[in-house]
Amino acid sequence: MVTLSNAARARAEQSELGPGLCVLVVEDNAADAYLICRALRDQKLVTQVVHAFDGVEALRMVEDGEVTPNLALIDLHMPRSGGLSLMTALTEGSAPAFPMVVLTSSTAPVDVMRSRLRGAVRVISKPESYFSLQTRLDREVRRVSSGVGSR
Repeated sequence: MVTLSNAARARAEQSELGPGLCVLVVEDNAADAYLICRALRDQKLVTQVVHAFDGVEALRMVEDGEVTPNLALIDLHMPRSGGLSLMTALTEGSAPAFPMVVLTSSTAPVDVMRSRLRGAVRVISKPESYFSLQTRLDREVRRVSSGVGSR
């Protein structure tokens, strides 16, 4: 019996689905991650959703070539390595650039400013309802798909 790693399984899944967007979700809260990934999987333009629990895992996945995202949705406050550190490492690293959108519970203006300075194309507050989340994620996916408002 052949056992595939999560990355190999994701690559195989993407090749079966054909061309489409790959979205990297970096979120430590399991409930938030579930809802975000579920909303993305409902998007017709998205063929792959990859979840990392924090910045350390996300950076390793990108640097090791396990994932080549077209879009990253990044939480700011996570253990080990938060969103700001991750965005800094990604913009300074050798991996191909991709749009990074911060999806956060924070309402602090300083978090918005710091996120933009580190490469975020947008900062979105986590919405209160699943419908609002779907609507906001749909907008981001369409922007990336059309090349509008991305890096």
